[in-house]
Amino acid sequence: IFASMLGTAISFVVWLLLLTIGFGDAIGFGWATGNFLFTFLAALVLSLLTGMVVLGAFYMIPFMKLGSRRQRLEQFLPFTSSYMTVLASAGVNPDRILRSTAEKDPKFMLSDEIANVVGRIDLLGYDVITALNAEVERSPSTSYQDLLRGFAGVIRTGGDMKKFFQGITDHFFQKRALSVQSFIDTLGIIAETYVLMLIAFPLMLVTMLSIMASIGGSLGGVGIMSLMYLMAFILIPICGILFLFLLDAMQPKG
Repeated sequence: IFASMLGTAISFVVWLLLLTIGFGDAIGFGWATGNFLFTFLAALVLSLLTGMVVLGAFYMIPFMKLGSRRQRLEQFLPFTSSYMTVLASAGVNPDRILRSTAEKDPKFMLSDEIANVVGRIDLLGYDVITALNAEVERSPSTSYQDLLRGFAGVIRTGGDMKKFFQGITDHFFQKRALSVQSFIDTLGIIAETYVLMLIAFPLMLVTMLSIMASIGGSLGGVGIMSLMYLMAFILIPICGILFLFLLDAMQPKG
């Protein structure tokens, strides 16, 4: 809220200065440049809008960080679980499984997340089960919660850790395979849409505009050649970039 208020105050001065020097004509606020009262009101409205944008940005930052952490957990969880399966198959005790996993490179598995559990054991004096349950409460990933909660349950009941880790690791990799298959199916639809919107339709539109340009005239007061340049050098590249961002957001990571 403080950042929003500060942004509103600063942007008010900036907008007032820009409108005073005639910048309002470029953004559709030409009516606000002839009278100081109108300029003041326009600067006030624009500064309030700027403050709302700043508030919304700061409000979204925690959700963006939460989503980024959830995505990373889902990305490296199968490999972390696979490593813990190997240790459990070798008969390593639960405490040593956690410590060994926490020592690995965080570029390849969730060693930093597991290190939080080890930190609670060493620094806060938690036992393994309590530390695992505490980590469950702060995890944004339901799959990671299932791993920790199941691990704690196996320790509590004295179950077979090897079978537990083998089962949950198979589940994670099957889930990952389904995710990849779903992405491949969606990729076909996106490819067809890309061909239709950015190849077939522009070709048809260029043909139509070329015929119109040969007989003269304009479209909505805009020259035919200007429209063709706008489509070729601005609209199509922007749509292509948007498709790239869409593919990157949908693609399974890792």
